[in-house]
Amino acid sequence: MNSAVQQTLIAVVVTALLVGGGVWFSLQGSLDTANEKIDVLSANTASGGGMNIKLLPDQETMEATVPMEEVFSFDRNHAICWVESNPIAFTMPTFAMGAVPIDENGFFMSMVASSVDTYEVSTNSDGSTQVEMTGTLGCNTEVFSGGTQFGDRAASEPATYRVVAVDNGIGGGQAGDTFAYTVFFDEATAPLNHAIFGPEFTFTGEMNAGEITIVDPS
Repeated sequence: MNSAVQQTLIAVVVTALLVGGGVWFSLQGSLDTANEKIDVLSANTASGGGMNIKLLPDQETMEATVPMEEVFSFDRNHAICWVESNPIAFTMPTFAMGAVPIDENGFFMSMVASSVDTYEVSTNSDGSTQVEMTGTLGCNTEVFSGGTQFGDRAASEPATYRVVAVDNGIGGGQAGDTFAYTVFFDEATAPLNHAIFGPEFTFTGEMNAGEITIVDPS
């Protein structure tokens, strides 16, 4: 075999090895990327959003007939509960100030998690799935009572929280999904919210819109 033929064969073999190696590395890179995406999806096994409605005391009858809408949203990286306003005046039972009359369109509150420190998904005995999350948040509360303003929607007080959301199947609240946002207020760092809600308060209600989806990876 002459040298020209040998050089040609060597070139063909080297090219095949390089191309094959490139394909293998390309495939390996694709698999690694896919596995990373699967890991991310596995970590985010719970999410949801919707609206809870609770009934608060009417100012005249003191019966719990005034609806309060609380919008919520959550996933592995956030947890929010929001009350934009109240179209109907109501009376708020508070921790430190007694029963306080709240003006029409006089209540605003937002709770936005600043960290999600723990995140645990489990399956309950009835077959429903549940996620429990804990961390820290900022709570902005603004209240008008008799025309006097307490707090400010632009001012945030820190607190810690525990979120428990339950997925009972497709259908949201009608299927039995629930969302509860328990917040722990320290009097020294959150004086306004502590005076209103106390050291511990759970924001929840009847879920009438939205969906919660939780997959137990175990």
